[in-house]
Amino acid sequence: MDEYSVIEATMSILLRGGWVLLPLFLIGWLGWFLMFERYGYYLMLKGRSASAFFKDLDAVGEEAAFARLKKRRFGYFLALVENVREYRKDGPVAVRNAMLATRHQLDVSLSKSLKTIVTCASIAPLLGLLGTVSGMVHTFETIQKFGFGNPVLLADGISEALLTTQAGLLVAFPLMLVYNYLESRVDSIGDYAWGEALKYEERCFAKEVE
Repeated sequence: MDEYSVIEATMSILLRGGWVLLPLFLIGWLGWFLMFERYGYYLMLKGRSASAFFKDLDAVGEEAAFARLKKRRFGYFLALVENVREYRKDGPVAVRNAMLATRHQLDVSLSKSLKTIVTCASIAPLLGLLGTVSGMVHTFETIQKFGFGNPVLLADGISEALLTTQAGLLVAFPLMLVYNYLESRVDSIGDYAWGEALKYEERCFAKEVE
């Protein structure tokens, strides 16, 4: 199937499904674009492994360990341990306050666009239902004008109703799965980075006590 036949098939489906298919199509594209954008951002914020950082810390020292960690600049763990390093001289309270502020900022950044994705997933079946009602109205108008004698005319309205219902569900179902997956990723990335950063905080102040 070449490019033109794909475009023609898409346009044919859009015309058969009525005007409701156009916003459904746009919502679907928006949802999937945001999904890929968020997933790429989460991979970036995952950063370098915290276990590798602690190994470097023991093997080559703090400066070299941080230099290697900064090769992936936007890691969640990196942001937290930099707070520990920067505010260590001000005491544990200042360090913890800085870490909490950074964690809040990063969680807000991670959650960005998730509400839009779940909104797209919620709107899609409602638009599909609207298309179903529109298609049935079209069918009844055809029956009123021409009666039941021409099944081809009736098929247009029924096709419009069924296509929009199907499209709404096809958009909503995968987006809801994606939203649940991404939400769990937000929690897992944040919890892992926070736990590992606390280990580094404890290690820093334990050395000072010694």
